[in-house]
Amino acid sequence: MSDDDRRPFVNNSSGRNQFSDRPILEDIPDLPERLQKYINQGVFQREIPARLQKDCGKVVSLSYIKKAMKRFQIKTVRRSGLTDVEKGAAILSVLEQDPLGRLGGRSIKEKLALTGVHASRDFTIQFAKAENPVQAANRHPGTRKVHKHGIWSSGPNEEWCVDGHEKIALSMGISVYGIVDKYSRMELALFAVPNARHSRVPVLVYLRTVQKLGGMPLSSTSDKGSELGPLISLVQTLRKRYQPHISEEKVPSHSAVKSPQNVTRERSWRPLWEKHLANILHFYRIGQSDAGYQSNDDFHSGLARWLWAKIVQKQLDELLLEHQVHRVRYQAKILLPSGTRRIDMYSSPEDYGGMDKLIKIPAEDIDRLLAQWEDQSLFRFGTRDEAENYENLYQSIARNRLQV
Repeated sequence: MSDDDRRPFVNNSSGRNQFSDRPILEDIPDLPERLQKYINQGVFQREIPARLQKDCGKVVSLSYIKKAMKRFQIKTVRRSGLTDVEKGAAILSVLEQDPLGRLGGRSIKEKLALTGVHASRDFTIQFAKAENPVQAANRHPGTRKVHKHGIWSSGPNEEWCVDGHEKIALSMGISVYGIVDKYSRMELALFAVPNARHSRVPVLVYLRTVQKLGGMPLSSTSDKGSELGPLISLVQTLRKRYQPHISEEKVPSHSAVKSPQNVTRERSWRPLWEKHLANILHFYRIGQSDAGYQSNDDFHSGLARWLWAKIVQKQLDELLLEHQVHRVRYQAKILLPSGTRRIDMYSSPEDYGGMDKLIKIPAEDIDRLLAQWEDQSLFRFGTRDEAENYENLYQSIARNRLQV
């Protein structure tokens, strides 16, 4: 955007009360792009000044933000720049990826916003209802289970909840291993793996997450699977070394509980499966028939598993971002923060009465541990040679399609 484009139009350029963007743009030259990104990621307009101060170290008033939003034509629900027909087409593109009808109006709205398309929740719900009234009726609150409440946490990284999910593996040979933060209910890691019960998988997923965040939580929770032994031993050793002032008797570094008691992780699996992985499984089964898949052919089964694992991991990577910017609806009776985005709860817990409990670990120590434990075969679908052959075939098909 040139300086001329950024210069505001004024009726009386000599008047005293003019909106001048030049001083702010000198300090934050990418302000228009930042404003659009914030809106796309679900940041409320009133929250933008605090976000700019945190990200850029500059104090900008809300009144200026409101004028800048209009000046730079930032796309919002009220100023989407789209006709209802265009909004409907965008909603349909999301619904096409949700043949089982698992996504609600808010989820569709958030997915669209991340792509820069803004439609109101009411418009989205009414459009989806008109497109498929049966599925919309099935999503009415009266048809859904109400969860009990009472979970509490003092802040992000106080407790990570660890577990594997195997529903999709029953027919596709693909499992998912993940970590969710109890305080913010935000997914920290999601990995597609061939075998979620391998004892090194929990360790590697945990260490990769520690590397990404620069430290470990005060405690962690998992199911009572036999594969968790190495992880429990590692977690106890790490906390004893990097936070020796907290005893295991007072606060266990790891708790192994029955699956229903790993509440945060189990509750997070349900929407992940119902809204996303179930749709992938649906497309997988349709694809088997359309492509002439032969289950007794080793090449067919190996290639299908490798290809769909890439699709699952791509979906998981997108879900990590969507999960961060999802705004948890306000719930007066729960003990954890609500009414804000998960990433805000996680990154600014003091705004919600919490405190970050991350135990810092030097990067070189984490790298050393990962080098000891790293095993790419645990995340690879097929042998090394098979994966290489599948990749070469995939790239060859892609090149041929580009040439057509």
